[in-house]
Amino acid sequence: MLAGLTDAGMQGIRLTKKKQVIKGVPRVTSTHVREAYWVFQGLSAQVDAGDALILVSRDPVRPSAVLRVLAGMLPVDTGAVQLPERAMLLSSPQVKWVRELSVEQTIRLLSGIYGFSDAEVEDLVEPVARTAEVQGLLHRPLEEFGKPVRDQIAFAIALHAPVPVVLFDHTATMGGGDFRASCLDRLVELRDAGKALVIATDRPKVALQVGTGAVIVRGKRADPVSVVDAAEFLLRDKGKGHKKRRSRDEDDEDEGGLEF
Repeated sequence: MLAGLTDAGMQGIRLTKKKQVIKGVPRVTSTHVREAYWVFQGLSAQVDAGDALILVSRDPVRPSAVLRVLAGMLPVDTGAVQLPERAMLLSSPQVKWVRELSVEQTIRLLSGIYGFSDAEVEDLVEPVARTAEVQGLLHRPLEEFGKPVRDQIAFAIALHAPVPVVLFDHTATMGGGDFRASCLDRLVELRDAGKALVIATDRPKVALQVGTGAVIVRGKRADPVSVVDAAEFLLRDKGKGHKKRRSRDEDDEDEGGLEF
């Protein structure tokens, strides 16, 4: 096993609105109270070479927290975690990171941000440029091309990263046009080449095309499911819309934000 969690749980803090009627005052006042809640609990999952674990949830914060645990960025409160020797957590690069940089400087900066050594960065520049389709543009200002090219560079770094486990936080597809359309095929190639992938997504197509296993991440429990079941969960969830009615068991599972 390259990475995994056993009966793992993490608590977060959220603000909840408490209404209070003041005696003798004909109005209702509201206050916000900080309370602890389970981001996820009882989560057991593992990934090995050639696996692609899909994480789905009604709240995107929950699978994102799992990814940060596997990246060694956050601790768990219960259970055990086996961290990979090295991992890369892909996130969409912010424009302020790369403002006024050239395309080549952007490749080098993002590679450094993602944790690679100077020697590894040197080895990454050319293959990343080819994969990101910017090999003839290395000395051009990145601002000429905008977000699609910035995302293509980040995604290409993930594809060439010298790590055994790559984590995708709602970034299974990035970039523009034909590049974006080819992302899932590229992830399948990466998986088949022996990399372990953990992918948080809200897209059924990602689960069906790339996944080898899946987990539905909830607050009170986390359920291992097939990729087909994960895709069906996402389809049902989208059909309910943003203002869906939750059951009593889920009232405290999918609302509020996280603070760590």
